[in-house]
Amino acid sequence: MDNATPVMVMGMVWYKAEHYDAIRRVMADGHKLPATFHEWRMQAETGEKKNRRDGKVVIRAIIDPETFPDWCRARGLDIDAKARMQYAAAVAHEKMLRSHAEGDGSH
Repeated sequence: MDNATPVMVMGMVWYKAEHYDAIRRVMADGHKLPATFHEWRMQAETGEKKNRRDGKVVIRAIIDPETFPDWCRARGLDIDAKARMQYAAAVAHEKMLRSHAEGDGSH
């Protein structure tokens, strides 16, 4: 039996500075996001550090304001926090699958 400790992997929504204003415009709940990229980044980095301290592997899921609305529509989702969380989870899952496939030589 394998005694490896399970690893908790989580996707975390992430934005690029140059996309932040557009992100706030395209999101149905954009008014709930911090007013500036700097404010958002400070909060996000604090959360990321806490999760890593707690032993989680954090995968940044960068959201592009040009493509995210289509991703949401294709899945019947509103363009909001719930969809952002689902997107982050999907990115993390995909990265783990790729990593696993590369690690076991089945690519």
